[in-house]
Amino acid sequence: MCTCGKSGPSRRRLLTGMAALAAFGSLRPASAMTPKGGSLRRSDGAVLINGKPAQTGGAIAAGDTVAAGPGSQAVFTLGDDAFLLRADGAVTVSDGPEGRRIDLESGRLLSVFGPKVITLKTPHANVGIRGTAAYLEARPAATDICVCYGHAMLSPDAAPDKAEEVRTRHHDAPRRIFGPGRQPAIEPFMVTNHTDEELVMLEALVGRVPPFVTR
Repeated sequence: MCTCGKSGPSRRRLLTGMAALAAFGSLRPASAMTPKGGSLRRSDGAVLINGKPAQTGGAIAAGDTVAAGPGSQAVFTLGDDAFLLRADGAVTVSDGPEGRRIDLESGRLLSVFGPKVITLKTPHANVGIRGTAAYLEARPAATDICVCYGHAMLSPDAAPDKAEEVRTRHHDAPRRIFGPGRQPAIEPFMVTNHTDEELVMLEALVGRVPPFVTR
């Protein structure tokens, strides 16, 4: 965790992330919405909700599928969670008796979560996580995951007996999880394709500050 002063990297990340948030204009903060409601906070390029073209400000509810086309991206909130979906990605966020489930069918997703039970699912992995932040990148052969801060259980679908528990403070344990036929089924990887500034921006949308930030 950064222990820098106000002029250090942590402060710069906070300011840069807040500058990114300012680009969202006059949209209401997530706290002004109903607890389970959500909206498309930003849409760059072709963004679909349940297969229909969507624009910034469009409503999003549990069970909806958000997709971003080539060269596009979507930022959206749902309750006390916030998401950045990159190009060529599709994700469904649903609620059930066991908590919230995030199904990333394809693509890259950065998410921050309020305090509750979360299940992250890709074609290769099942991740149990509690109120924290995570980056997922789902490709045909493997899934990359970074638990940016928090506690999670990472389970390869092809080898559930090789599940790994991670506790992180600042991108400490990124992993790559492979599909069937690859050994080992899970291995250390690298932090890639997401930034602290993006995490600051997403957390600010739901009224929080990441734990790695010191003001």
